[in-house]
Amino acid sequence: MLSAPSCASRPPTPPPAPSAAIAVAPAPAVATEPAPGSPRFLDAIPADLPPELAQQIGFLSDVCNVAMHYETGGAHRIHVGCRTCPPFEGPSAVSDGRIAVDGTEFYELELYLTGHFTAPTADQRLAVFRGCEPHSANWGGTLIAERHGDKYKAVRYLSGLRPQACQAYHRPDGLDLAVCEFTDTQQSISTDTLTVLDFAVDPPKEQTLLAFTNQDLCLTDPGTRSTEEVIEGFELNQNPAAKNNGLIVRTTRTARDMDEPYQRYCRENAAGSPPHERPFSKPQVTTRQYRFDGESFVPR
Repeated sequence: MLSAPSCASRPPTPPPAPSAAIAVAPAPAVATEPAPGSPRFLDAIPADLPPELAQQIGFLSDVCNVAMHYETGGAHRIHVGCRTCPPFEGPSAVSDGRIAVDGTEFYELELYLTGHFTAPTADQRLAVFRGCEPHSANWGGTLIAERHGDKYKAVRYLSGLRPQACQAYHRPDGLDLAVCEFTDTQQSISTDTLTVLDFAVDPPKEQTLLAFTNQDLCLTDPGTRSTEEVIEGFELNQNPAAKNNGLIVRTTRTARDMDEPYQRYCRENAAGSPPHERPFSKPQVTTRQYRFDGESFVPR
């Protein structure tokens, strides 16, 4: 098994020895010939796989039967995940030492974060999976796995907790908080939220720092005026000597009008034609700063 680099600003944990479940191929991995409609299987991690994905496969091989998907269009990205769903219990969750490629049973690992989430001395991984839950549970959930010896074991699964981006904030007591962005769309309403999660308690303690709600302007009447607010990005600065130590968040606020150019944009997209860019409106950019006071993040 290969370990992933830590996202926290502290000396990295030495990587564990590679797991014997799935080896690293010294040459391109050999795939068995699949039956029609079935996935093909690799008996080792491909040697030309990006290091980050190889580390994730090494982790996954400890907790599930591993799978990969290759995009055939667009960015031609490689996706990794599992053939079964967390919490990975029972015989079907035990790794068979192979990687299924382009099979129908695929639950993607969307986020992978290193930290000490439930105890200061615990070497843990926070893994977010997509496809294992219904829409009512945000299509996925979050697994916390902990290293025991040279392997990781699942310790907690939170159904419905599916952030789109996370970073680990290292507290002075050794615990890590997960600072996460959640985005969702329900019918014509979209939400964008920045939340701090403390997994030292179960269920995790949540602190919502920002929450924006926006309506799809195409579903409003001509002449409608609205304002769209979103989180553009966030970063952690964990240098105690720095004046901006803590969290920095960039947001945008954009005024939009359901005028004739916007109505034309809506009509063209509704007709199924290739996606068009929305009419430009200059956004107002805001930088927000937070500091950690020992208990929570507070605005500067």
